[in-house]
Amino acid sequence: MNKNKSIEQDILKLLRKTRAIPEAKKEGLIDDVLEMFRGYKEPVSKVVWVPIKAISPNSYNPNKMAAPEKRLLLRSMLDHGITLPLVVSAEKEQGYILIDGYHRWTLIKRSKELKDRLNRRVPVVILEIPDYEGIIATIRHNRARGRHQIAEISEVVKILSDEGLTSANIMEALGMDADEVLRLKQFKGLGELFKDEDYSLSWNADAIENKKG
Repeated sequence: MNKNKSIEQDILKLLRKTRAIPEAKKEGLIDDVLEMFRGYKEPVSKVVWVPIKAISPNSYNPNKMAAPEKRLLLRSMLDHGITLPLVVSAEKEQGYILIDGYHRWTLIKRSKELKDRLNRRVPVVILEIPDYEGIIATIRHNRARGRHQIAEISEVVKILSDEGLTSANIMEALGMDADEVLRLKQFKGLGELFKDEDYSLSWNADAIENKKG
C-alpha cells in the first residue's frame, strides 16, 4: 500500500468504495477523473501528502530568514493554514530531499499544534530531476525571496562547476551576471576562477587583471 496519498488517489478511492453510484457508471467517472488530472501538466497538480519525517534538508540552501519573519511565517501557518506545498526531489533510499520550503518545513516540525493538525504529514510537489537540477531549482525558488549568504551561494557555484557547468551555464541557470559569478568564484579561491577556459576568454580586461593580481 502506498504510504503517500495524492488528491487524485483520494478521489479515486472515494469513488471506488461509494455505494451511491451504480457500478455501471462508476468506471466512467473514474476515467473522467483520471482524464481531468492528466489534463494538468504542471507539478502542482500532483500534490502528495508525505510524512514530515521522510523529508531531509538539503546541504546547499543559502537562503536565511530573520527571527521576526520566522515568527510571522509561523503565525500565518497557524492562522491561515498551509497555502503552499513544499518542493522535494524524487524519493530515494533516504527519503525526500527538500528543494524549496525549508523554513516552512522547519517550523512545522517544531510546532506541536501544526504537526498534530497535519497528522505529521506535509503537502509536497515532487520534481523528478537530477541532483544538480535540484540545486538550481533551490536557488531559483529562493533568489527573489531572501538574502543569500555569500559562503553558501559560493559553494553552490562550486558544486555546479564541479558538475561540469560553465560560467555561462551558471549565469543562465541562476539568473546571475558575469561579475556575480566571478566574485563567487573568487570567494572559493583563485585556483578555480577560470576553470572553464572558453567562457573566461569573453570576460573583460578587469576580470583578467583580477586573475593575474
